[in-house]
Amino acid sequence: MRRLAACLAAAVVLGLAAPSAALACNGWSEEDMQSQLMCITCRVPIDQSESAFAQHVRSFLHQKCVAGWTGSRVRDTLVDRFGEEILAAPPKHGFSLLAWLVPGAVLLVGIGIAATLALRWSRSRPGPPRSPPGGDPDAALAARIDADLAGFE
Repeated sequence: MRRLAACLAAAVVLGLAAPSAALACNGWSEEDMQSQLMCITCRVPIDQSESAFAQHVRSFLHQKCVAGWTGSRVRDTLVDRFGEEILAAPPKHGFSLLAWLVPGAVLLVGIGIAATLALRWSRSRPGPPRSPPGGDPDAALAARIDADLAGFE
């Protein structure tokens, strides 16, 4: 009976601790934020970098997580301090929007060119061979075969 009560108490404590750990960062996680930020010294994501800058940013993220900052406030503070080069993905507004639109436009243009070339190629191919003016060669060949076979009977 004591074991059951101890297991139940442990489950309740773990159940209460898990949501509080998830809510500690006010809706964001340090690991997720680290994957969205780039080390400006070595040009790799913060979660993959071992530079002093990356260590500083990880410490900053932990402090702001404990302080209850929102993810957007943390991101905006880092962009204000280090510029947009700290973001792993370019922002989806202003001139940086081109970084999202140009690859899609290039892909669509490429598909259009490939479709046009395939259509032109398929229309330029010659059709089935036409019979010569002297008649159908298959009919003449069939008549010769019939005549040869009749000689064997």
